[in-house]
Amino acid sequence: MKGFAAIKNRKVFTIIRDINEVLSLSSEPQRFLNMTLDTLIQILEIECCWVQTINAAERSLQLAAERGFSSEMRRQLSSLDLGHDFSQHTVGAGNYLIIPDISVDGRYGLSSFRSAGYRWLVAAPLMTYRVHGVLGIASRHKKLLHKETADLVTVIAGLIGTALNRTGLSGGPPAPDKPEPSPENESRPAPVVTANDISSPAPLTTIPDSPPEEKTAKPAEADFQKHAHKMKSFRDLHR
Repeated sequence: MKGFAAIKNRKVFTIIRDINEVLSLSSEPQRFLNMTLDTLIQILEIECCWVQTINAAERSLQLAAERGFSSEMRRQLSSLDLGHDFSQHTVGAGNYLIIPDISVDGRYGLSSFRSAGYRWLVAAPLMTYRVHGVLGIASRHKKLLHKETADLVTVIAGLIGTALNRTGLSGGPPAPDKPEPSPENESRPAPVVTANDISSPAPLTTIPDSPPEEKTAKPAEADFQKHAHKMKSFRDLHR
């Protein structure tokens, strides 16, 4: 983009490495999405970022995790269907989106971002072999938008998409519990499952952050704190 400064190569590689490390710290989608957004806020020095996933049953984008949202922004992004221009551009066409000046945006109609004081917005599809959703970032500070920002967000969105795919988000809903055996169903042959019987992938369910159980929380929290401390030390060393 003309008129915008470039991100230093060293910082780009550091950001990608840090995000990749965060995504490897947990296999729980909600947890690593929250950790990833916290890391983006810190290393990009932005005030707003979010992840939306596709709800195939309702043909909509579902808000899975966010930082820096107002209640109006939550309502607006939670109401976007796959026919909206924003969804068509990112999910439908698989392209990144740059709105360098939200105050003059008329096509996408994301008025809630303007009301919250954000100056620019970048969004990219969570892409692997298919689109899983959208990663977006926004800021009130114009100087934080660089020439490579959209490309960087696209790379990070791909890492998130791969992590979601790895956790089985695309594999469909969990199998139901087996019923207790009885003389009736023991004598019956097992049903044959055809391709038409396979349900579509289950969307990621957004759940509020809550304290994990004491037994499992300490190792994950320690890993995350260690990671955050290492990032800070690295940046201080290379200023």
